[in-house]
Amino acid sequence: MKKSIYSILLVFIIVLCSACNGSVTRGIRHAGYNLDKKFACSRFIPKKKDDVSYEKVRYITGTHIINTDGKIYEISLGQVYENKENCKEAPTDIKVKAIFDNKIIKGMDNKYYYLVSQNNIDSYREVTPLDNSYYLYDLLLKDKDVVKVITANSSNGTYYILKTDGNVYENVIMTKERNRPPEIVSSKTVFDVSEFGSEIIDFNYVGNSSATYVRTEDKIFRMLITNKDKCSKYADVNCNYQMQEDTQLGEYLDKIIAFNGSTIITDYNQIFNLSN
Repeated sequence: MKKSIYSILLVFIIVLCSACNGSVTRGIRHAGYNLDKKFACSRFIPKKKDDVSYEKVRYITGTHIINTDGKIYEISLGQVYENKENCKEAPTDIKVKAIFDNKIIKGMDNKYYYLVSQNNIDSYREVTPLDNSYYLYDLLLKDKDVVKVITANSSNGTYYILKTDGNVYENVIMTKERNRPPEIVSSKTVFDVSEFGSEIIDFNYVGNSSATYVRTEDKIFRMLITNKDKCSKYADVNCNYQMQEDTQLGEYLDKIIAFNGSTIITDYNQIFNLSN
């Protein structure tokens, strides 16, 4: 009798969880994301609702996950590795302190490394002054309070920088003389803590796109279209974008284990991709 009651209770819990996950899926899709494949990576997925032992994602790129301790994992969202999972430990002991355009990282040893292979140089190799961009990386990453750098506009040397104070700054870089290292010619705050209610822990900037976002511990803000009905209907109406709190995604933050604006991974192993 007890066994029968236990079985009924287990089925009820499974059905209830499935219904809950279905609501989350519908909410994320309504926020503009398409349902994709399942994600297999046990170290980042809680085993049960109150599990706190799983590793937490700090950054996810198209090729890597970096956890909150700076440890690097390689990911393949299209197909699994030989370990039957979409992630595996990267063949390096580098721990990440800061990241630049998801391609260059600053290690805890304050050296710079290639996160992905570039110009026939393998991943995880040290960046040296022989790299033409070395002095740019050094200029933007050398301060100990820098945690993330994104190129906002390469043509005019504009870079957005997240610092440990929770603000994002805009630095404009210029090389004033030929064969001279670049210099910062202006700096200002572009995303201020006061605007978002608490410290910014992550961001991305790709201009007027819903992939541009600012994230705090408990909220997600995205560059959202304010005149979607008109600009999607008429060819001569441009879409207007404005940074707004995404309350739709914010409702499911406790179910999202990884987010980078374009990709979402939930704690029930589901991948979502931005639809536009």
